Amino acid sequence: MPRGACLFLLILGCLITATRADVSEQELQKWVADSTLAFTGNIVKMRASNLVSINPQDDTMIVRVKKVESGNQEALKKFGSLEGKELTVIAKSTLRAGLGKDISAVFFVDPLVYETNIGVTANVIAVASGKTAQDFSERLRAEALRKSEAPLRSAVDSADLIVTGEVETVRPLPSNKAAHLESVESSWERFSEHRPRWKEALFKVRTVKKDTSGGVKPGDVIIIVLPGLRDCMWNESPTVIVGRTGIWLLHKKQLVEKEAGILLQSEEFDGREIQSYTALAPADFQSDDPENSERIQRMIEVKP
Repeated sequence: MPRGACLFLLILGCLITATRADVSEQELQKWVADSTLAFTGNIVKMRASNLVSINPQDDTMIVRVKKVESGNQEALKKFGSLEGKELTVIAKSTLRAGLGKDISAVFFVDPLVYETNIGVTANVIAVASGKTAQDFSERLRAEALRKSEAPLRSAVDSADLIVTGEVETVRPLPSNKAAHLESVESSWERFSEHRPRWKEALFKVRTVKKDTSGGVKPGDVIIIVLPGLRDCMWNESPTVIVGRTGIWLLHKKQLVEKEAGILLQSEEFDGREIQSYTALAPADFQSDDPENSERIQRMIEVKP
């Protein structure tokens, strides 16, 4: 889509003014959770706009981004690097008290307009100086990290099996499972344009990080059931490629009961029954680099 042709319109949240850094952990957590972006920036001009669709008004200001402190990954991907860019920030009067040109602040915002330039609405503007500014920045980074790790933490907590290893084979769903699936009353598997067209990956386990059943050991082969269709329903699910190594966070409860009863049936392989799992959430596949592996291990050791 051409730049300038896409608009983001979001409902404004509760507006809060912060003129000091000694906010509570609960407040800071809410500010980060409720905002798409948080960035440190300098006010370039009050009552100004660099957007065609928004005229300069009392509630507009141009802010140059110094550093992105926290951000929704989808939004950051759309916007690209924001450092050094000038954004139009819309802030209600309760947020503008004491603000002026050249003042540095932390802006907690949601996207409003994406043209040649970007417009955002401010939920919170926090101004701090000296040691309080440094302390606030450190706390904000910690909270931003906690927020960014939330999907992974949730996947770790809900996973029935977490393993490292390698994808050995990718194959169509066995005919008996495919036929049984088509008989499901919902007819989802037969008629929906978004039907997943399930496939299976035979995965050889190298190490076991978490196993709620206790039945999987290094060297075992397990089955990962994944959608074979890449569309809007499934494009965030992990993909399997033969030879791909990494950490898989595998589940038995991601499907409705009828589908799970069919797709997750154990199958015979090399003279033994092997278990099937799904990995449908974006966080269900992770690289197995040392830093990521250690982070996941820490999350496993901290009970939910």
